[in-house]
Amino acid sequence: MKKILHNVFHYLKKDSLNRRLGEVDRQVAYKGYEEIRNALVFWNVHADQEKWLQQIVNDFPGVKIDKLCFVPEGSKVAVSDEWVILKNSDLGFGGKIQNTRLQSLMQQRYDIFIDLTENVSALAKYVQMHIPAAFVVGMKKEGGVADIVVEDVNGPIQFVDELKKILSGINRY
Repeated sequence: MKKILHNVFHYLKKDSLNRRLGEVDRQVAYKGYEEIRNALVFWNVHADQEKWLQQIVNDFPGVKIDKLCFVPEGSKVAVSDEWVILKNSDLGFGGKIQNTRLQSLMQQRYDIFIDLTENVSALAKYVQMHIPAAFVVGMKKEGGVADIVVEDVNGPIQFVDELKKILSGINRY
């Protein structure tokens, strides 16, 4: 019975978050590789996450990188001061944030939001749309909300390689 109630609650919360996506008014401003000073990297917990994060640090020297990791229910991950952990329980029905570290991330303005996730969830979409970032980049996926979508990549490592090339090609006139 407890599991059934939990699933119903999760469904209602997901539906509520999906309805709130339409309320966001973001102004997209693309920045070139040399212009990026701070970034937020978002990913789902994964065994190879350290490799991905290290590649981003190496490919974006001098950029202050904040990290946000989504941990689905039932997954275990060690708590770290290096990144903020996002769980389904961190957002209430009305989008009220219950995680103080997440609150501070959502109040900062980022030059770029790098989405390393390979699938879409209502919670991920909600956070993505409410983080004040100049623009969002991500891999192609069904229902994604990135401003720049990188296609034909096989995972985050190849995505970061392509992202650097794309950002290097953005020019200001």
